[in-house]
Amino acid sequence: SIGSSQDRKGPVFTIEPPNRVEFSNTTGAVIPCAAEGVPPPTIRWAHALDGSYISDIPGLRHVRPDGSLMFPPFRAEDQRPDVHTTDYRCLASNSVGAIGSRDVKVKGGESNII
Repeated sequence: SIGSSQDRKGPVFTIEPPNRVEFSNTTGAVIPCAAEGVPPPTIRWAHALDGSYISDIPGLRHVRPDGSLMFPPFRAEDQRPDVHTTDYRCLASNSVGAIGSRDVKVKGGESNII
């Protein structure tokens, strides 16, 4: 029957983010993360340090509908250590279960520093 518990499947990463991402403020970065499951899992990003979910910060940090974490190009004076030099984790969850990626070390800054 449709919707029986046998049909349900906990999330599995189809794309797991790399453990290190470095980028310059002129290019920005997109960190991919995708998972599948039944029902389709929700992708969220969290701070690796305390596990709290991140929020979008206009112009600096954005979680896209496909689950990837995007850092748009930014001016050097807009660099924020808590956004651009910190560790993140990708989390995928549905009604069956939840999984977390390895920590992703992010380092973004002025192109002449990297």
